[in-house]
Amino acid sequence: MAKRAVNPNTRPSKEEMEEFIRVQRLGTKTTCFFNNKGGVGKTTLVSNLAAELALSFRAKVLVVDADPQCNLTQYVLSDELTDEIYSSDNPISIYSVVRPLSLGKGYEMELPVRTSKEFGFDIIIGDPRLALQEDLLAGDWRDAKGGGMRGIRTTFVFAELVKRAKELKYDFVFFDMGPSLGAINRAVLLAMDTFVVPMAIDVFSLWAMRNIGSTVSVWQKELQTGLSLAEEPSEVAELSPQGRLAFLGYVTQQHKERTGYDQKISDETGEQVKVRRRVQAYEDIGAMFPAKVSESLGSMYASEKMNPHLGDIRHLGSLAPMSQSQHVPMISVAGTGSYTKLRKQARELYRGIALRYLENLGAA
Repeated sequence: MAKRAVNPNTRPSKEEMEEFIRVQRLGTKTTCFFNNKGGVGKTTLVSNLAAELALSFRAKVLVVDADPQCNLTQYVLSDELTDEIYSSDNPISIYSVVRPLSLGKGYEMELPVRTSKEFGFDIIIGDPRLALQEDLLAGDWRDAKGGGMRGIRTTFVFAELVKRAKELKYDFVFFDMGPSLGAINRAVLLAMDTFVVPMAIDVFSLWAMRNIGSTVSVWQKELQTGLSLAEEPSEVAELSPQGRLAFLGYVTQQHKERTGYDQKISDETGEQVKVRRRVQAYEDIGAMFPAKVSESLGSMYASEKMNPHLGDIRHLGSLAPMSQSQHVPMISVAGTGSYTKLRKQARELYRGIALRYLENLGAA
């Protein structure tokens, strides 16, 4: 018999709710979580941050699994449901949004939305067949850069999805993406208001930041050139997302630890607590991050006032794999003993990230 998930019961303070309401009044905000380097805990971050906003702040959140590996879908839906979905020859998914374009039928009119009850948000599930549309998006990108309307329509397929999500009054739309700088991710990024970069504390993440900053800037310039040459300017004005993609921050996570403990002040209680020490090499690399982030992505900051470091996700032992096996957010994992302490740490951690995310949105 499966254990019942724990009710997170973590209502925000009055000040925290005021911050949320201030951002909510700005209208639907779209964010993708992206790093062309894999293994950085991206899907775990997207799922748990979205759950924090949905369960604790009562936000209306839509999460889109745009990674053909479908890890987020498998995380937030039960094994029985995912088996049922993918046993079908033609599951209703993110593929259903893109496929009509390849058949010359235009945009899909209705969003294929499901609900993840345990995580509290709506989801457009992933689909391995999405990878088959990479060639379509890549080929039509060449047309888009030259002002061709077919290419522009294809490039804006996810912008159209966002447009429909805004009509449905979602507070936040999150996109989980695969680790690449390919055509699918380009179409997602160019449809977003903001992006967040999850990073491991290693030199490869520093390289990934450089890749992201230089590549996205080139894409934006090429798209603007294409839009200026468009055959039908009035249609472009209707299709094109408003504003430009902005960098909202980064999250460092899943670092290793070494023997021994340090003292720190708990954000929640103000008391001194013991925390495991991190490996010194990771500390040294982490110290380089603020300057390197500013160097690579400074020109894309959502606001000069924002703090780009949204948080640092500590290693929470077996909480993450238990969360995945139970298909619940970390703050709801069933279990006693050490899990009580780990859940509390997860609540502090994701509440902090959520608040910094909201603050940076509000400052943009």
